Amino acid sequence: MSKQEKNSKLYSVITADIVKSSKLSIAKHKKLISIIKKCGSEIQRVFSAIFQYSPEYFRGDSWQIVLKKPEYALAVVLFYRAYIRANMKISFMDARMAISLGSIDFVKKSFGVGEAYKISGEALDLKGKRRLKFICNEKEISLLLDLLVENSDFISSRWTVRQAQIIILALSGLNQLQIAKKIKVSQQAISQQLDSAGWSIISKNIDYFKNTVSKLNNKINTSF
Repeated sequence: MSKQEKNSKLYSVITADIVKSSKLSIAKHKKLISIIKKCGSEIQRVFSAIFQYSPEYFRGDSWQIVLKKPEYALAVVLFYRAYIRANMKISFMDARMAISLGSIDFVKKSFGVGEAYKISGEALDLKGKRRLKFICNEKEISLLLDLLVENSDFISSRWTVRQAQIIILALSGLNQLQIAKKIKVSQQAISQQLDSAGWSIISKNIDYFKNTVSKLNNKINTSF
């Protein structure tokens, strides 16, 4: 494969770490690490063949993943947020996650070279209460999709443990009736929880992100 052909495909690198993990006891820290790893396996099941490689873990509470289907990046970070909150059941538990979009010249397990890697670490330097960020070298697209990610961040940061449990199932593709049957509550109760969790907006954000990245990838592929 020529260098030009390699650069004609976009990847997403997600760099993440847990906020305030130092407040956890040793037992809860071990539980957190187990949950993060289980989440990676669950994402592989829900979004088939999405990872270029399995997630790489650093210092226990930090990880990085390379997506060969970058259009799913927003759904993936929201899945991580919901999964961690639902399973840790701690209100302050959250992760900072930076989504980069770009080419990769070389990637092998925990080591990679390319613009997607270069800008991902820079994006993780978040300030204030913001936890999710998007970055790419296409300025207009970067600004647009980062605004979408910031909006999704604001909404999802307020998810309760119960809402997070339901959002996981919604992100997995289950409809309201299927979710209701799975957790043994009424469909009306699920509808109310999804409304309170801002699911109608979140799902539109995910679809718009997916369509925009897919179009950009197709445009790059057909330009060679």
